[in-house]
Amino acid sequence: MKNTFLRVFLVVLLSNIVVVSIGLGMVQFIQKRNQVSADLLGDVGVQLVAGYEKFGIDSLQEETEKAEKRLSGTIYLYQENGRPLLKPLPRNFREQNTPDATGRPSADFLHSQFIQVIGGNNVQYLLIFKPNPEINSLAPEAVVGFSLLGLLVSSGVLAYWLLGPLLKLQRVARSFGQGDMTARVENKLARRSDAVGKLAREFNEMAVRIETLLSSKERLMRDVSHELRTPLARIEVALTIAEDKYGLEAQKGYLSRIRTELHELDELIGQVLTLSRLEAASLIKEEMNLRQWLDDIVADVSFESQLKGITVTRLGRAPKTILGDPLQLRHAIENVLRNACFYAGCGGVIEVETSEKAGMAYIYVRDNGPGVSDDKLEKIFHAFYRSSEAREANSGGFGVGLTISQRIIRAHKGQITAKNREEGGLEVCFQLPVA
Repeated sequence: MKNTFLRVFLVVLLSNIVVVSIGLGMVQFIQKRNQVSADLLGDVGVQLVAGYEKFGIDSLQEETEKAEKRLSGTIYLYQENGRPLLKPLPRNFREQNTPDATGRPSADFLHSQFIQVIGGNNVQYLLIFKPNPEINSLAPEAVVGFSLLGLLVSSGVLAYWLLGPLLKLQRVARSFGQGDMTARVENKLARRSDAVGKLAREFNEMAVRIETLLSSKERLMRDVSHELRTPLARIEVALTIAEDKYGLEAQKGYLSRIRTELHELDELIGQVLTLSRLEAASLIKEEMNLRQWLDDIVADVSFESQLKGITVTRLGRAPKTILGDPLQLRHAIENVLRNACFYAGCGGVIEVETSEKAGMAYIYVRDNGPGVSDDKLEKIFHAFYRSSEAREANSGGFGVGLTISQRIIRAHKGQITAKNREEGGLEVCFQLPVA
C-alpha cells in the first residue's frame, strides 16, 4: 500500500505541476501582451525629443506628464552622456541594477521597456518606460517556493484522501482473512455515496454471507457427525450381543471385522469434527515452555514406539516460550511424529530438532523412511489425500492428520512445510512465532 500511495502522490503532484506551469505560462503571455508596443513608445520618444530640442525642458516635462497618464507608467529620458533630462531613476532601482559600461543604469528587464531615440544632428537619447505596478509582486524565488510547498501539501492531502478509505478496507479484509468473522467496515465509510462506499457495503454483505456459510457448514458437520455416531453405538451393542449369544466360530471373524470398521469410522468422524472446529480457530492460547512441552511429547511417542525398535532423538536448543494452545499444538506435533514412526518402520531413527531464527521457533521432524515424491509434497497436507504408497502399505490413516496439523499451525500464525532429505526420508518443518 505504501507503493500505491507513492504512485498516486507522484501522479497528483505531476498533474498539479503541469497545470500550474500552464497557468504561469498563460500569465506571462498575457503580461507580455499587455505591455506597451515598441512602435508606440518610439513615436512617444520621437515627439518628446523633438519638443525638447525645439521648446526646451519645460515643454518636455509637460508632454511627459501627458504621455505618462496615457500610457499608465513612468518615463525616464537620458542623454547619450548619461545625464537625465527628467527625474532620475529611483535610488533603489539603481542599487538593484548595476550600470553598464557607459555609466547608464542597466535594464529592469522584467518590468521596464527601453527605447533608443535619435534626435537632431544624430544625437542619441535613451527612453525608459516603467509601467505602474498594479500589485506588489513577491520575488520569483518566493513565488516558486510557496508554489512548490502548496503543490506538495495539496498532493499529499489528495493522495491520502483517495487512499485512506482503501487502507481501512485493507485492515478489515486482513482481519477477516485471519479468521475474525465479525470484522466489518465501519458505517461511516459504508454510507459514502461514491465507489469506495459501494465497495465497503459489498464487502460487508460478502462477509455476512461467508460467516453464515461457515457457521452453517460447521453446524452441519457437528449435527451429521452426532447423528452418525448414534447408530454406530447401537450397531456395536448389537455386535456384542450377537457375539455373546448367537455367534458361531465361523461368524466371529466377520463380526470382529465389522467391529474394526466401526472403530475406524468412529475415528474418522472424530477427525472430521476436529477439522470443523479448527475452521473457527477456537484456540485457548497461553505462554508455553516449549522445551519441557516438546520433551513430554517426544517421551510419549518414544514409549509407544519402543516395541518397534524406533529411536526418537532430541537435538538443538528450543526457545524458552511460545504463545499457543498446548493441546492443539500437541495434536499437530504428534500427528507428524506418529506418521514418521510408521513410515520409518522397525528400527527407524527419528530426529526432533529445534532452533530459533528471527523471532520464529523452528521444529524439525526427520525420519529415514521412503519419503514422498516431489510432486506430492504439497498434496500430503490436503484433506483425505493419501499417496499410492500409503494406500499400498495399508497405513490405517484417512489422510486427515497432516491437514489437522497444518490448520492448527496456521491458526497460530505459523507455517508447516515438508521436503525430502538428501540422505533419504522426509523432513517436516514447523514455524511458530516466539512469545
